[in-house]
Amino acid sequence: MIYLYFSLVAIVSYLIGTINFAKILSWNVKHKDITKMGSGNPGTMNMLRSFGFVMAFVSFLTEVLKAGIVCFIARLLLPEYGSFIYFFAGIFVILGQNFPAWSKFKGGKGVACFAGVFLFSPIWYVALGWFVVCFILFLFIQYACVISLTYLTGNAIALTIYVWLTGDPFALAVTIIIWLLLALTVLRHHANIKRLFNHTENKINFRQKITQVFKKKKGEEIIDEEIVEQTPEQEIVIEPHENDKETKDAEGKEKEDKKGDAEE
Repeated sequence: MIYLYFSLVAIVSYLIGTINFAKILSWNVKHKDITKMGSGNPGTMNMLRSFGFVMAFVSFLTEVLKAGIVCFIARLLLPEYGSFIYFFAGIFVILGQNFPAWSKFKGGKGVACFAGVFLFSPIWYVALGWFVVCFILFLFIQYACVISLTYLTGNAIALTIYVWLTGDPFALAVTIIIWLLLALTVLRHHANIKRLFNHTENKINFRQKITQVFKKKKGEEIIDEEIVEQTPEQEIVIEPHENDKETKDAEGKEKEDKKGDAEE
């Protein structure tokens, strides 16, 4: 019976993993296909390059919730398998994200999903704190793959230490799963790593992406103020023009009446 449960967890986790929120958001909000923009990768970093910080953050958050909630529910349904079933579900969510059957097995790189697995794990506070650190680092280091792999590697080390220090009965299995997932993520970034060594990797000015959000808001407020200020002036300009027209029409009518009286 247990094989049936694990099979169901694997299938459901994979199917949910194939739901790509970067594609959904780009198409429904921007009416564009993210796979045909930038690097063509339907993930957070390409959303950042193509649409800016807000769209990238929403995409990242939805992927984190997708992976974390699936793993959490798996553990809730099969509590006797503790951390093992949690990370077992995580494997298949990430596989679904990376290799969706509906898109010819061409998906994202699984970073946001992997982050979600850590952020809903027992060391969520470590994962959250390390996320803040990497977020700050991203303001100074312009290579997205460096930040992504730094974040995931740091969490993998922290989780490995945690499961062995707490005497988790599934420590060995969890360690193997985590480092296999990390290896898979590194392989998914092999092109980025190659470009790093060749000094041809694309940079992302993260600080600029964030400041653009505030500049845009400020610009919208200025436009609104200008519209409010200009409206009374436009009315003042229009009203004399209409009055002049009415006056000219009245004068023209009087001249015609006088001309008619003279002819009579």
